[in-house]
Amino acid sequence: MINLIEDKSTLLSFLGGNVNIDLIIPVWSSHRAHPLGNRLSFLYYRQSDGSDGIINFNHIDAKKLDKFDISKIVHVNTLVLDNRYLKTIGLDYEWVYFEENGKPFIFSEVVELVYRGYRNDFKELNDCVPLMKWYEVLKTIPNISTRREWDRKYTSAINLLGRMEGAGVRVVEENFIDSFGFPSNYLRNGFVFTQYNPYTITGRPSNRHLGVNYSALNKSDGSRSNFVSRFDKGTLIQFDYESYHIRLIGKLVGYHFPSGETAHQHLAKWYGISDYNESKGQTFKYLYGGLDDNARQIPFFKKVDEYIKALWKEFIISGKLTTPLYKREITHSRIESPNEQKVFNYLLQALETEVNYGKLRELMKWLSGRRSKLILYTYDAFLIDTHPVEKDEILNSLTTILEKGGLPVRAYEGKNYNDLEVIS
Repeated sequence: MINLIEDKSTLLSFLGGNVNIDLIIPVWSSHRAHPLGNRLSFLYYRQSDGSDGIINFNHIDAKKLDKFDISKIVHVNTLVLDNRYLKTIGLDYEWVYFEENGKPFIFSEVVELVYRGYRNDFKELNDCVPLMKWYEVLKTIPNISTRREWDRKYTSAINLLGRMEGAGVRVVEENFIDSFGFPSNYLRNGFVFTQYNPYTITGRPSNRHLGVNYSALNKSDGSRSNFVSRFDKGTLIQFDYESYHIRLIGKLVGYHFPSGETAHQHLAKWYGISDYNESKGQTFKYLYGGLDDNARQIPFFKKVDEYIKALWKEFIISGKLTTPLYKREITHSRIESPNEQKVFNYLLQALETEVNYGKLRELMKWLSGRRSKLILYTYDAFLIDTHPVEKDEILNSLTTILEKGGLPVRAYEGKNYNDLEVIS
C-alpha cells in the first residue's frame, strides 16, 4: 500500500510527524518535455527510516494538491533528483550517484518498464501510468549514504547550469524544426531549453536535449542562424577565451605569458614559424600528443614536462587525481588505461570546468535583475542574449569579470549565432 499524500489534510498530517527525508524523486507529467517546460506529476519520497510514499500534484489516480513548498521536507543532505529544477538546498542525486557508482544515473532507463503497453506519443503520459506501477519501480532506486566534501560544490555548480537552462534560447521556429527535426509541440512560444549533463569523469558538461547537441552545433551548414535574440533590436554577444587551455596550463606550471600577444603568437617565436594556425597546431600536437626533445627545449614546455612527471608520480603513489579548485578526487580505477598524458589532460579539463563554474557564478550575479540573459556555455565561450540598452555595459563589465585572473577574451556579436563577428 502506498502512503499517498493527495490533499491538505494528508499533507498536514505528514508534515506534523517526524519528517526526515533522505531521497526525493520528481516525476514530471511529460516524459519527453524539458523539466522547465513541464509540470510535476508527483513526488516520490523516502525517509531515513525506510518509509516512503507519493505526494501527488497532477496524476489522475489521486486527488491533486494545488501548491506545496518542497523546501519544507528537504534538508542539506537530502538527495534530490533534478535538484537544479526543484531549486532545493539538497544534494544533486545524479551527481552523488555518479561519484558513488562511476556511471550516470539515467532515469528513463530505470523506469523503462512502466511504459510497456502505453503509447509513448502522448505528451503527458506520466500522469496516466498507474501510480502503483510507478511506485513499484521508484522504490527500487537506491539511496546513497556516502557524502563527499566536494558534492556540495558540484551541486551548487549544477544549480547554476539549471538557472542558465531556465533562460531558454530563442529560435526561428519553422527553420529550427526543419534543421534539427525538432518536435514542434515541445517549443514554447519560440523558445527551446538546453540541458547540461555534468555527470562525466572530469565534470565537464555536455549539452543536449531532444536530439539537439548544443555543445557541438554545426558551424558550416547555417543551422546556427536559427538561434536569435529575444529582444527587438537585440543581438547575441559571445565572449570567447583566447588560448584558454594554454593559459590555464601556464597558471598550473607557473609560466607567465607576456601581454600584447596571444599565447600562440608567443609560442610561434620559439617554433621559428610565423603562421598563427600552424603555431596553434604545433602547440596542440605537443600538449595532446606528447612532448619530444625539441619541445622540452622551449621554456613553457620544459615546465609542462616537469609538471606532468610530478603529477604522474603523485597519481601513482596516491592512487587518485585531485582537481585543483574543488579538490575532487578521481580514483585510479575510474581512468581507463591511465598514462602521464591522459592524467594531465583529465586534470586540465577538470580545471577548465571548475574555473568556468566560478565565472558562471559571477556572470549570473552581475546579470541578475537585468534583461540580458546568459543562454549558452560551451567550454571556452559564453553566449549572452543582449538587450540593446545594456550592450555597452555588458561589453565592459563582463569582459572585466571573465578576464580576471589573466585570461583574455574576445567578444563577438551578431543578429544570430551563425553570423558572429569580432567586435573587441
